[in-house]
Amino acid sequence: MLEVLPLGGLGEVGRNMTAVSFGDGYVVVDMGVRLDAIQAFEDANLANMSLQELVKINAIPDDSPLRKEKVKAVFLTHGHLDHIGAVGKLIRPYRAPLYGTPFTLELVRRLVLEEDERRVEMVRVRPGERVEVGDLEVEFLPANHSIPQTVFLLLRQGEHSLLFATDFKLDENPLLGPPTDLGELRRKVGEDLEAALVGTVRVDEPGPTRSEGRAREMLEETMRRVERKGKALLVTTFSSHLVRIKSIVEISEELGRIPVLVGRSMKNYFSAAAELNLISFPPDLPVYGTPGTIKKFLKKANGSRGDYVLICTGHQGEPTSVLSKIADRKLPFRIEDDDQVIFSASVIPNPINQNHRSLLETKLLVQGARIHRDVHVSGHAARVDTAEFLRALSPRHLLPCHGTPEKLEAMMELGRELGYGRENLHLLENGHPLRLGG
Repeated sequence: MLEVLPLGGLGEVGRNMTAVSFGDGYVVVDMGVRLDAIQAFEDANLANMSLQELVKINAIPDDSPLRKEKVKAVFLTHGHLDHIGAVGKLIRPYRAPLYGTPFTLELVRRLVLEEDERRVEMVRVRPGERVEVGDLEVEFLPANHSIPQTVFLLLRQGEHSLLFATDFKLDENPLLGPPTDLGELRRKVGEDLEAALVGTVRVDEPGPTRSEGRAREMLEETMRRVERKGKALLVTTFSSHLVRIKSIVEISEELGRIPVLVGRSMKNYFSAAAELNLISFPPDLPVYGTPGTIKKFLKKANGSRGDYVLICTGHQGEPTSVLSKIADRKLPFRIEDDDQVIFSASVIPNPINQNHRSLLETKLLVQGARIHRDVHVSGHAARVDTAEFLRALSPRHLLPCHGTPEKLEAMMELGRELGYGRENLHLLENGHPLRLGG
């Protein structure tokens, strides 16, 4: 028998964490943070807040129901903070190894572990490989998403099987790695998949999610169209979206401009990828991530703005990001009339991000910038590709996860349309276990 105990990520976006019991032990999947819960408190800082404070404001999962000594392993699906951001706060009482793909664990090491926590045993597992924890087998199956080395996790114990499909899209042209092959995934999963936890972030949106190859086309069309001699060109996107950043770098060079990465998180993700030779970037690509180097470069770029494409942090309007500081005139780079700003990201739909982004755009417009929004495709499956995924794998039990109440209900509705009955369709709640099998 498998028992699924969600500890975060249901009825919300972020804070993802689920425990699965097998035999006399548990494994845990993901330990994420909910960033908007922290942003709601002025001057709040994840690193400086206590575990109790973070649990109280629903910023990290409440793992108090778990007997830590019973946890045999912690598995991570990918390197986004809503899946790894709480590792540094939660991992210490778990005397269990931490499993993840090489890039995911490199991000954990760089971004979320304090110095004294780096003694945690970390086990690198490449996509396509499998490991055993007691009589539980866990297979890392490649998934396409907006960060490299994302995986589906397939858990097997005897006749029981459970698939974690929290973040994925079906991409025929992902630009990194092979296209999604549902036939091969079905072969790996088998004909009798007992249950699947499936992410719901975009399931209420019609149509399939467009390919990352289309995002590159949109960027090239936009960057060529808005190119102005002697004018600044700034592009902001997710620092973790290295494939997107690579596209921006290559298009910038085609335009005869020098691409430059600017921002602390830009440097962190780029350095992690470079450490693993994960993506090929120009060897002389300038990257500035510390306050001193950022100021020095931007002072230089301010006088030769037509020479560069500034690839910078700030797509959500985060007050401490490079783009926000430029708009606030806290950095030595001034926005001038007809400078071009491209947002290669959608706004994460919560009130704090929406307000931050709106305020940033207003400041940029007042200073004369031209703004180009939504030059972007999502890393999450929409309704059509989610349905295709479920038809291909045919899990007996469908467990919607990773979404607001509205998103979870949209997945429930899709499940009913696909023929799932009440006994096979499960609307889970944080802190409430579900038993599968007998």
